[in-house]
Parts: sequence; structure tokens; C-alpha cells
Amino acid sequence: AHSAMAVMDWLLLVVHLVCLYYICNTAYNIRLHAINEYGRIIHEFDPWFNFRATQYLADNGWTAFFHWYDYKSWYPLGRPVGTTIYPGMQITAVALWKILNYVGVNMSLNDVCVFMPAWFGVVASLFLGLLAREVSGSSSAGVAAAAVMAIIPAHIMRSVGGGFDNESVAVTAMCSTFFFWCRSLRNDDSWPIGIIAGLAYINMVASWGGYVFVINMIGVHAAALVLLGRYSTKLHRAYTLFYVIGTAGATRVPVVGWTPLKSLEQLGPFGVLVWLQLIEFCEIQRRRRKLTGAQYFTLLFQVLACAGAVAAIIAGTLYPTGYFGPLSARVRGLLVKHTRTGNPLVDSVAEHQPASAQAYWQYLHYACYAAPVGLLRCVLWRRTDADVFLALYAVIAYFFSSKMVRLVIIMGPMTSALAGISIGLVLEWALRQVGNVLPLPADPA
Repeated sequence: AHSAMAVMDWLLLVVHLVCLYYICNTAYNIRLHAINEYGRIIHEFDPWFNFRATQYLADNGWTAFFHWYDYKSWYPLGRPVGTTIYPGMQITAVALWKILNYVGVNMSLNDVCVFMPAWFGVVASLFLGLLAREVSGSSSAGVAAAAVMAIIPAHIMRSVGGGFDNESVAVTAMCSTFFFWCRSLRNDDSWPIGIIAGLAYINMVASWGGYVFVINMIGVHAAALVLLGRYSTKLHRAYTLFYVIGTAGATRVPVVGWTPLKSLEQLGPFGVLVWLQLIEFCEIQRRRRKLTGAQYFTLLFQVLACAGAVAAIIAGTLYPTGYFGPLSARVRGLLVKHTRTGNPLVDSVAEHQPASAQAYWQYLHYACYAAPVGLLRCVLWRRTDADVFLALYAVIAYFFSSKMVRLVIIMGPMTSALAGISIGLVLEWALRQVGNVLPLPADPA
């Protein structure tokens, strides 16, 4: 029976690999439609500007790019491009262009920029599959989630060939950051993966302003684990590594600077970092002094009260100086009606309006029906740290996308993961029924 089960496992592995090949091939070819129809051209306004910035970086180098004042942008005022854009996509494009030509693949910079969204669309699908696998513990669920991510409109709309825009790279960075974060919490020895999560987050920060969602999502997850009684040393170590490395790298991105330590919308994750340090200090004291439960909670209350008083004094001192930055116009648009943020540029954009049921169907399609099943599984079954993360991701992404339709893009990965989990559960149940029916060959005595 053991040998027969081993054969079945190997067959299932082969099936998964074949499916992944087909998924990657399909995801890539779908995104090449515009290229096959119209050729290797960049379309839409923003992608053309991004390509122009990429060309400048390739022609003039790193230093000149970050000091570039473009008099042709926002004419006649001009724009300091190097310090006002998220340069991750341009840096990635130039790096890929140089690597490909170095290894003998002769591609123009234009062609690299045209194909990049399709390439990263495939990679994002694979990382999303890994995230679903980590949450569910099921390889079948991971493969199914990758399949949904490969074809879901919420992802395709920002990863088509020729659509050289920030989101085409950022969604991949977001999926990889979430995967490595959840992976760092798998067991007591996996916390060093928080380093990789921090590096992936730096890539996210350099690529898109949506990094604010990523850092807050992970901060909320860490705080929720503490409130649910799931605090552990691995959480403290993983989050500390992630936040310190990620924030240190984020401050090196010119357009971001010291915003992570000043902006009101990003101070929450910093507060979680401090909170975890205080809890870990109390945990160490409990182990050293062998405190009882009552003594531990008394110490924890005293430490948190002192820290709260110090934080209040610091905040009260810094606030009058203007140290803390205000909420951005787009974040205000999530909290107030989109026509009242006070920023004409934000208020005039149609995609800043609340999402409708039709929009969810248009961008998520049948995954809308499968995802709630996966959400119930995360809430009611296993309930690992990764399950908590995906459940929180679902609630938060749905709330903010309902306020601003453009944020349906962050619904794509979550919906794909939950739909993949529900599909994977059905597939594995079906395989178990087949295995129970088929006769197993007897092991040789």
C-alpha cells in the first residue's frame, strides 16, 4: 500500500508540473494579444512616459537619471523625474535588457519594455500559487490558484504586453512579498525568511505607491495574531527583520524618503514593531524570572503603559513642528466621498469612484462565487497564521476596493488564492474518492 501511494504521489506531482506548464503558457499567450495584433509597440500615455524614462536611464546612467529635470514633461513647468517617480520598473527593465544582451539574446530596450508585463504576469501567477499553497497546505490548491490568477481580468488588465506601467511589475512584487511573509511564519525555524520578505518589499516600494497597502496589510496581520493569542518569538523575529530591512530600503527610494516614519498612513506598522518589541521583552522576563500568569500580565500592562506615555509625549512634541505628514489625497478618497477630497486631480478621475457589483463581475468573473468558499475554509479550518493573513487580506481588500474601483487590482490576487483553495479542496476530495475505489496492488512479501 505504501508503494502504491508513493506512485500516486509521483503521478500527482507530474500532473501538477504539466498543469503549471500549461498555466504559464496560457498566461503568457493571453497577454501577447496586443503584440500579436499590433506589433511590438507601447500603448497608452503613462507607459510611453515610463518608456521615455527607461530610455533616459539606459542612455545616461543611474546618477544622471536621479538628477534629471525633464522640461518636456508637464510643459512648460517641467518635472524632476528622477525624484518624483517610482523607479523600480525602469531599473528592472534596464537590468533585464543588459542581462539578455549579455547572454546573447539580442532585444531592443523597446521590446524588453513591451514584453515585461507579460513576463511578470506569469511570475505573479506562480507566486500567487505559492501563497495559496502556503495557506492551504495543498499543492492542488496552489496550482488551481495560479490558474485563476493567470486568467483573471483584474490581473490581466494591468499585465498585457505593451502596457508598460507600474502595476505590471508591482503586482508581482506584492504577491512575492505576501508569500515570503507567510512562509516566514510556517514554523519556529522559518523566521529568517523575513529577510527575503523585506527585500521583496523593497522591490514593491520602488515599483508602485501601493506599497502603503502592503506594509499596512502585514502590520495588521501581525497585530491580529497578537490579539488572537498567537504571539510567538518567530512572529517577533520575522516582523522585525521584515520591517527593519524593508523600511531601510524604502527610505533609499527618492520619491519615498523618510515618509515611512512620518506619514500617518504608515506609522501604524511602526507602532506594531514597537509593540512586538515590548511584548518580547516581557516574554523574556517571564522565562527568566519564572513569572506566573498574573505577574506577567501586570508587567505587560506596566511596560505598555510606560511606552504609551512616552509615545504620547514624543507625538505631542513633534506634532506642532509639522513632523507628521497628512494623509495623501488618495487615502482621503478612501475615507470620504470621492468628489470631496479637495484634490481636483483625484476627484476628477473616474476610477476613484466606488466599485459596483458590475465592476466586481467584470474584473473577477466566476471567481466571485468560488472565493467565499475558500474564505470559509480559512476561517473555519486549520487556522494557521497564513490562514489568518488571507482572511484579513480578503476583508481589507474588499472594503477598500468598494470605496475606489481602481483598487480592484488588489482584489485579483486575493480572489485567485481563495478561489484556487476552494477548487483545490474539491479536486483533492475527488481524487480521494477515486483512490478509495481503485484496487491497490498488493506489496510483494
